[in-house]
Amino acid sequence: MSASKTDRRTLIGAGVLAAGAGLVASATTARAQDTAAAKWTPGFEEQDAWMDIPGTRHRMVYDTISADAFGEALFYAKNYYVANESGYGLKPEALGIIVIARHMSTPLAYADAAWAKYGAGFAKMMQLEGANAELAKTRNPMFAAKKGEDQGMQAGANISALAAKGMRFAVCGMATAFIAQAMAKDAGMSADALEAELKANLVPGAVIVPAGIVAVERAQQHGYAFAYVA
Repeated sequence: MSASKTDRRTLIGAGVLAAGAGLVASATTARAQDTAAAKWTPGFEEQDAWMDIPGTRHRMVYDTISADAFGEALFYAKNYYVANESGYGLKPEALGIIVIARHMSTPLAYADAAWAKYGAGFAKMMQLEGANAELAKTRNPMFAAKKGEDQGMQAGANISALAAKGMRFAVCGMATAFIAQAMAKDAGMSADALEAELKANLVPGAVIVPAGIVAVERAQQHGYAFAYVA
């Protein structure tokens, strides 16, 4: 066989390989483009629009399911405000903070008016003890400090002080319905009526959400960094 024929066959073979490689590359690129086009992005629901606080540069959400966790979340939120101002010069209005009250932390998002009427039942359900159990007889134990009380490091870590800075609360609607059903008989009213009363008596900055666990997801989709407080 002549050298020229061998060269032609070699060139033809190389061309076939190159064409095949081109087809593989094209198919790979097409698949990548299809994958990019099909990339999932979250949908935004109108009910969650309250989470988009105008002017916020940074966002943080704390998830709580117990009274102790709720109290710790307030302390962490206070520190978040303090550290951002001292370390970055950022004022509270530049920070979006949400505390989620669900499961057994839910009653702590109810206002003093609700606690004055149903506080004993809340305290029993939440297994509050000591000073908090005593305060629960007349008001939300985490709403504000008692007059003249020396709180030390906990100073300012209460609902009233933090809500004044713009902090919001996502209140579990499912837990509220459960609490109303559990307490309705002792309260001498229907579960629906008690549920409506609780939803009408929330702390400042609180929003009833369908379920606290849904708010956990939605907040992260709206750009909030997540912290679970145990």
